[in-house]
Order: sequence, then structure tokens, then C-alpha cells
Amino acid sequence: MPLKIERIETACVAPRWGLLRITVDGGLYGFGEFTLEGQLAAAEAAVHELGEQFIGRDASDLKRLVRGCYDRCFYHGGAHFMSALGGIEIALWDIAGKAAGMPVHRLLGGKIRDRVKVYRWAGGNNSLPEAAAEEAARVVSEGARALKINACPPLAAIDTYGGIGAAVARAGKVREAVGPDVEIAFDFHGRANVPMARRLAKELEFADPLFYEEPVRPDYNRWLPEIAAITHVPIATGERMTTVAEFSDVIAAKAAHILQPDLVHVGGISNAAEIAAMAEANGIAIAPHCPLSPIAFMACLHVVAQSRAGWILEWSKGIHYNASQATGAVDPWLRYLEESDWPQFEPDAEGHLPIPETPGLGIRVNWDEVRRAAREGVVWRDEAMQLPDGARANW
Repeated sequence: MPLKIERIETACVAPRWGLLRITVDGGLYGFGEFTLEGQLAAAEAAVHELGEQFIGRDASDLKRLVRGCYDRCFYHGGAHFMSALGGIEIALWDIAGKAAGMPVHRLLGGKIRDRVKVYRWAGGNNSLPEAAAEEAARVVSEGARALKINACPPLAAIDTYGGIGAAVARAGKVREAVGPDVEIAFDFHGRANVPMARRLAKELEFADPLFYEEPVRPDYNRWLPEIAAITHVPIATGERMTTVAEFSDVIAAKAAHILQPDLVHVGGISNAAEIAAMAEANGIAIAPHCPLSPIAFMACLHVVAQSRAGWILEWSKGIHYNASQATGAVDPWLRYLEESDWPQFEPDAEGHLPIPETPGLGIRVNWDEVRRAAREGVVWRDEAMQLPDGARANW
């Protein structure tokens, strides 16, 4: 029977997440996420504007609805549009799975692995080497077998302020603290211009990195092949790219070895699965960017589960951003989940999480708690950074 969409509810909640719930005729509902870090209100407004094209329509006609919305809008793409569309699309997949009594990965064709390795954040944000090492050791003690840390502070075009040395010192202390068997990825966060990205790629090789993330901001992706050519460390990028076509261009340029679509920002599960298929066809990997809520995380988990190119997933449990406006004793990452779901987020001894077999995304969201948090409100903004000479820098 048709699953007529009755309403789309949104909530902006601590720490910095935009969550939504779509309800269809008969009371079935699905959850999605439209988080655009630091710009939630704008993304939320886009959800409601785009949502007009979904109300009253059959939720089971998922691809026609989502692609139709994209093609109908003359101005499409971009972070706000795609995050709003992605939030709606994720919720429609959740509904589809629940209606069929299947997990999303089965609707995508089925899983090819039984568990997915996750990596945790450590090292804070521009923390001192000793503090970064202490945090990394703590995260490893909690069961993590792979970490990601900020590779560097903001760097001048040709850095003369000691940023390269600070990055090397931090990397050395972290490697010393966690030992040789824990994987460490280095996130440049787009803070380096091309000359310093090239130098830093060489300087950090001593720490045996798992990968280098976003050596330059996506505006400069045309330089990635040159950076990739001077290091044996895999290059990863994608969190600020919003369309399948952008990823196709990176592949065509042989500019990256690991694609990191943010599933929300690329418009949802279908587009992320398409990017994963392109990665598989080209012999490279996919590792979705996901410093987000359990809703986006589970959507990513299903995509990674069904892709031969998938192997690891970012998990933001414990990330310092999540402490923003957190209240009570409950881990902020688990706050909006039913407590009965918490045990599935205990990694095994090798740092993997299981793939759910319950219908839809595989989680139960406590929407009453989401509503309470939305009444409290949330304001989160990108950190303001500058170089020693006073120039504004990329966070």
C-alpha cells in the first residue's frame, strides 16, 4: 500500500546536530539528519522548503521523489541544499526498510562484510603534543584501534611560524603514546596551501600514517595529483564535496586514493552508494566522513557494509565537539537513542562494530528527548582561527 507522507518534523539539538522525522500514513516513521555544522538554521529552512515537494507523496517512490526534487530545482547542489535533501532521503530509506522488514543494506543489495572497522578522533584541536598524546592514549584505552588527529595548525602560504615543527612534534608524541600497532590518520583540515601540504606530506611520513585527509581545501583539488605523487601515504578527500560529479572528477584526475563523502552533504544514501560504486570500479577506497549523530552514522554503516571499496568509518563518539552544551551523565553521542540500543556500539577487540539486521537504519531514536533538546536550543559555530600575523585562517 502507498506510504503517504504526512509531515516532516525538524529539530536542531546539542551538540550541533539537525535531526528530522518523517511520518507516513498509518504512523510509520523514519529518521534523517540534515546537519550542516555551524549553519543548522539555514539547512533547517531548506528542509522545510524542499519538504513541500514530498508532503502527500508516496514515500516508497524514494528515488523518483529525491531525484525529482533535485532536478526540479534549477539551483541545486551546494552544502545547504544537499544536506537538506540528504536528511529527507535518509529518513525515506529508514521508512523503506521498516516497511519491508529489512535493514537498509539488504535493500541496497546486501552486505559483503559482517562488521565495519571504525576510527575515533583524538588529539583535540591544535592541542599541545603532550595533551594530544594523553588524549590518544585514553581513546585507545577505550577500545579504539584506529585514530585520527589534526595534522597541523593553520599554516601560512609559506609557513614561517613554526607550524610544520608543531605538527611533527604532535605526531611524534601521539605515535609514541599509542605504539606501532594503532593506526593514525592525519587530518590537514584544508589548513595548508599547496606548498605546505607538499612539505607536510613528507615530514609526517615517519609516523606511518594510515592516510592524509584533505591536504588542501576542495577549491584546490586540482593540485591533489601533485601532492599524491610525492608520498606513499594514501590521500583522502571529500567531506566538503556535495555532488557525485565532483567525486567523479577527483577519480578522473587520479587525485585521491580514499573518497570521504559526508553522506548528509552529498544528498543521502543513494548518492553515497553511487560514489562507493565508482570507488570500487576504480580500485580505490571509500571511508565516509561522519562526525555526526547516530542517524548519519548508521546510514554510513549500511553504505560501507555493502561496498567492496568500504573498509573503515569515522565514529564521533567522544569527539570534543560533542561536549558542546552537553548535559547530564549520558554520553552526548548516545543521548537521543533508546537505551536498549546502546550495547550495539561497543567495539570488538579489533575496533569493529557489528552491522545491524533490524529493519531500517537499525536504531530507535527517542524523539521525545530530541524535542526536549530542541526546546533548549543550540548554537554552534566554526572556531575562529587566525595566523600570527592576524590573517583569518581556515578552521
